[in-house]
Amino acid sequence: MTLRVQSQYLLDLADDITAQGGLIYERARVTGLSEGSPCKVTTEGGVTITAEDVIVATHFPVFDRALHFARLSPRRELVVAAPIAVGRAPKHMYVTDDMGKRSVRTAPLDGGRRLLVVTGESFTPGAGDGHQRFLRLDRWMHDHFPVGETAYRWAAQDNDVSDGVPLVGLFHPGARHVYVATGFGGWGMSGGAMAGQLLAALVTGAQPEWAGLYDPRRLWSTRREAPALLKQQVEVVRHFVGDRAKTTHVDSVAEIAPGSGAVVRIEGRHCAVYREEGGTAHAVSARCTHLGCLVSFNEAETAWECPCHGSRFGIDGKVLHGPALRPLSPRKV
Repeated sequence: MTLRVQSQYLLDLADDITAQGGLIYERARVTGLSEGSPCKVTTEGGVTITAEDVIVATHFPVFDRALHFARLSPRRELVVAAPIAVGRAPKHMYVTDDMGKRSVRTAPLDGGRRLLVVTGESFTPGAGDGHQRFLRLDRWMHDHFPVGETAYRWAAQDNDVSDGVPLVGLFHPGARHVYVATGFGGWGMSGGAMAGQLLAALVTGAQPEWAGLYDPRRLWSTRREAPALLKQQVEVVRHFVGDRAKTTHVDSVAEIAPGSGAVVRIEGRHCAVYREEGGTAHAVSARCTHLGCLVSFNEAETAWECPCHGSRFGIDGKVLHGPALRPLSPRKV
């Protein structure tokens, strides 16, 4: 079965950039940013790039000099997809309005069919129960549409701003040539297009009258944000303190079944241990390298997730998603 992408949105944008003399460097992780005139960006490979202006548009800002993580709430959503006959496929995109929100759309598929794509089961990284969430979403799709066997399933992560409005503009109060775009809350295609227009205007010296709505330095929404911010920080403290009070998730490495993972104390330290199907156990530090919260295992995606700010790590400790920038340190089992 071949899944084809109908919209070449990002690829067309990339073509436009290169056609106008722009350069795109893939697999070049940026690890340093020096603000000045010019600004300097350093890559993991030791290369330094200079630029008059820098835009940090990395989903979650890899450089968080304005504590944006305190205003961003990470959220993961699951996706399942199955083939459906053209004549039975929905013709538009739909979003349910109930508490268990689902979105429905279709994509082209080979053989003259459509692929029904259903999104839902929103949850905070580290919440667990991944397999059951996928099963519920899959069951809902089959209960409501005449689809074939489920062909694809995956997950995506979004960042919600506490006042519901993306952060697009100068990075922090002292910034002059560094900008940020983040917090699209699941609407990255439309939000990204808006951010591109706004940032292009700001970088070239224009000041759209609506720029203040998205300004990361805005104060107008402080009163609106306060309840959501308080709730978010209480949840972070609950995990930061409560997870430590809970000595371990299991009592010993021997209790961890093949294909699963758990946090366990080894020589007095919290370790995140994953056991392969073949029986080999892999251990890394269980403390997130962002602010030190304890990670939890996502069994559906075989990853370690931080419930505080959404960082994700592979079973080998490598960073899969920020705000963490450093991997989890290896531990001996």
